[in-house]
Amino acid sequence: MTDKVDIVVQGGVWPSTKGSIETYLKLPFVNDVIFSTWEHERENIDFQPSKLVFSEPPEKDGGGNLNYQIISSRNGLKECSTDVVIKMRSDQTIPIEEMMRMKEFYEDNTNGEDVFVLGLMGVDLPSHPYHPQDHVFWGKVEHVKEVFDIPLSDWTPYKPDGGEDFSKNMRSPIYLGVYKYARISQVAQKHLEEPFEYLLDNAPKRNEAFEEYAKIREKCFKSFPPINLDWHKFNQGYPYQFYYEQGERYG
Repeated sequence: MTDKVDIVVQGGVWPSTKGSIETYLKLPFVNDVIFSTWEHERENIDFQPSKLVFSEPPEKDGGGNLNYQIISSRNGLKECSTDVVIKMRSDQTIPIEEMMRMKEFYEDNTNGEDVFVLGLMGVDLPSHPYHPQDHVFWGKVEHVKEVFDIPLSDWTPYKPDGGEDFSKNMRSPIYLGVYKYARISQVAQKHLEEPFEYLLDNAPKRNEAFEEYAKIREKCFKSFPPINLDWHKFNQGYPYQFYYEQGERYG
């Protein structure tokens, strides 16, 4: 193992993806930048990451492109050779100075078993339990792999334009999060097995999910302080104020 880290950038090819990968290759603490994408994207790649990983897309979306994220993340992480890894999305760029600041914060605050994310929902307000944001997963390789070493989702694709009813369908970050928490909590495992009772919006026993989440929240995930991020998919930065009002909090 090296003291440097590998970065897995996963997802499709966006107009900004080339610049993102070239930015991360300049970081002095980075070993390899691995781009994990789809077979149909081969002809769209005009840049050179350290490694390329191509996968066949899933038959089912899983809700919020969840199965795409699981497959491309899992396959990209298989190519990592460092002790610590960073999983990124291909539709965003984090500037070099912010990446340096995040590295320092991670090293100063990790216990070696936690995975750092941009935000955790449901901290001060009972918004969404077991809900890490999925823009960044930064931690020891074995713990980041655990986030994606899970079954593909059978939940239905989201309705367009923010019209999804999450009292009937799963929020994709909760799907990722509750599987990770269920590795350390039998109570979270029960909630995973009965999502309509505990996890969906307006679930009748959701308060019990929040009670367990409050006890174990930082045993799996921790949050970075706010950073500058270019979220090219929506032509904006990370929406801290919007998520803060929903109960998300930061390091």
